[in-house]
Amino acid sequence: MRRTLPAIVAVILLLSGCAQMKSMGLGAEKPAGEEARPAPRFLDFSDVLVPGELQRVNKDCFISNGFGRLVVSGRVQAESLAQFFLTSMNQDGWVSLNQYKFQGSTKLFFKKPDRFATILVTEDPLSTRVEIWVIPQEKI
Repeated sequence: MRRTLPAIVAVILLLSGCAQMKSMGLGAEKPAGEEARPAPRFLDFSDVLVPGELQRVNKDCFISNGFGRLVVSGRVQAESLAQFFLTSMNQDGWVSLNQYKFQGSTKLFFKKPDRFATILVTEDPLSTRVEIWVIPQEKI
């Protein structure tokens, strides 16, 4: 019993030290690439989801009666942004009409029964800019 008592005390001290390190954030770290990302959100258009990493560029936006131009910018890869919009627009009821890439930009076209949307994703060395247009469909 005398030999096991110091061993038990040592184990208890070791475990309490590990628990303290973990509570201070020194223990298990998040693996690379698993950072807490801001959640996607709806900004000016109630059915166009925008990634949380992008911020509204107020001076370049013009929205009136639920239509217009929304510009957002941030440090996100253009290819992943284009894929995000293809997926989220489809989930929000938009039908993809077309897409093309030209000189480092990606242009996406979508349609709903009463309106159209275009999304232009442009990447430069410092950030990525996204221009979202939502316009009404003219009834003929």
